[in-house]
Amino acid sequence: MDLINLQLSKVIIHEVFRRAESSTAPADPNCSDLLENLDEDGIDALRNRIVAAAASNSRCLNMAITQSGPESMVAYSGQLLDSDDALFIQHSKTVAKHLSRAQQSRSIPGGIVVVVSGTAGVPARRLIVVIKAEVHSGFTKEQQANGTLILKYLKSLLLTEKTKLYKMGLFLENLATPQTQYPDNWDAYVYDDGLTASNKYDAAKYFYEGFLGCGFLQTSARQTKEFHEHTKSFIQSMNVPEESKVDLHNALVTYLKADQSPTISVAAFGSAYFADGAVRDSYDSFMQSKGFPDSAVNKDLTDVVQNLKLRRLVFRNKIRVTGPADQFNKLVTIEPMDGEPAAVGQNAPQWTRIIIKDRLESQT
Repeated sequence: MDLINLQLSKVIIHEVFRRAESSTAPADPNCSDLLENLDEDGIDALRNRIVAAAASNSRCLNMAITQSGPESMVAYSGQLLDSDDALFIQHSKTVAKHLSRAQQSRSIPGGIVVVVSGTAGVPARRLIVVIKAEVHSGFTKEQQANGTLILKYLKSLLLTEKTKLYKMGLFLENLATPQTQYPDNWDAYVYDDGLTASNKYDAAKYFYEGFLGCGFLQTSARQTKEFHEHTKSFIQSMNVPEESKVDLHNALVTYLKADQSPTISVAAFGSAYFADGAVRDSYDSFMQSKGFPDSAVNKDLTDVVQNLKLRRLVFRNKIRVTGPADQFNKLVTIEPMDGEPAAVGQNAPQWTRIIIKDRLESQT
């Protein structure tokens, strides 16, 4: 997302805390009663952090707004934008309390919540940005009127380069529709520094769903990735030998990469690779429980291409075998075998015979 001509009008900072071990209720946030009076350098630093986060292709995602009731973040955004300074402060406190309630796990750390209003784009569109950032402590030098230098303790160093920006939610108002219509008149974006290029769906659910009221857009790329992940999970749960699971994993890669059909479907994969009717029925039920459509969906490998490059086998003794996924079943043969018992009279352990159809090239 390219935030052209981003202008910040109001900024306020609150603090939220980790939920206490001894309590099931959220910890009350430490709320500010004053808007931040940032100088030009401070505004520039905050603006640059927001623009950089929004422009991150691997960590910032356009999201669907799934919650739009009166206590949703998109509704709070509308209230914040329509507020004078005093009301903005009060509504921003509601946002901090809303985040505290969303942090239901005691493992979720606290942090500073920055609520920002402003505009971006040409013509300008109003926006609300909510940032959850780490809290850093430190000291800075301050010169007194008499010329002496003292160390001043800073509780929150938010705008330094070393500050880790945890997460950011951005709600951008749509110019084409009235402000009172939720959620169609808003665009939502979520930044999470926990996202990676290889898996851009690892964002913290408590933040994007519980707090911001957003969900992932159901694109063909995401549905293809869900098909891959859910089918892998079903195969791994099957009560069959591991060697059979290897064959089925290879079949899944073949179905997605080599099959020329522009669509994928649960029925087509089940019919092609699960000979047992009971297994096919179990697979159908499993995919339905995951919310995957019964009908065919368009195949788009964009979000799963990295997962289809390599196949990895991990053995209990930490031996690993890795190879190109689309050639794995042609290059590697895997067979179960009886091993040598540790003592006379004991049952033979189960070993695995692996044949790699090539010469050893190198070793490290």
